[in-house]
Amino acid sequence: MSKSLTDAVMERLADIKWTNLEGHNAHVASRARLMVEYLRRASLWAEVLGGPPKWPIFDIAGALAPDVQVDAELAERLEEFLLANVGGIETENACHAAVRWATLRDTPGVRLPDLPDPFEPLLLVYERGGEVIADESRAFNFGGRAVRIKPWREHLSTEPATALDPATLDGLDDAYHQDRARRGSPSAPN
Repeated sequence: MSKSLTDAVMERLADIKWTNLEGHNAHVASRARLMVEYLRRASLWAEVLGGPPKWPIFDIAGALAPDVQVDAELAERLEEFLLANVGGIETENACHAAVRWATLRDTPGVRLPDLPDPFEPLLLVYERGGEVIADESRAFNFGGRAVRIKPWREHLSTEPATALDPATLDGLDDAYHQDRARRGSPSAPN
């Protein structure tokens, strides 16, 4: 029997180094592009919904199918894990939303619009460097690369911000570090 999407997302969350300074610094460029891709995908889903209930991270599954809920035991395990490992409420909300999204996709008979998975880029952001929190200027900051949080309609695009495969993402980071080295800037911000 194959593993459910919900179980797979829970395992991915459990494997993330949530306070990962090394990953923060090594994956500046890819994490920034992945966040842009998350915002693009989330805006596509927001458009389907006639606007998001909250922006930029919101419970897409809850807006689409409020009756579909995460199993109570799994939800409790998730909450305990988040309280022990994740520092920001925004990230906690993102994790809840990603697990609920996986649960919706696991639910038999659910039909979804033909749009890309909204949470895959965000999970990759976390996997490549841990938690990221929006700052007071309404931006996600990735070691000198800021991704502004604009109104959701301004993130709408049919063109992906980046491919999600590891080779592409590693290439973005390599190019970023090579450029910084050519300019004489340190690769890793303090």
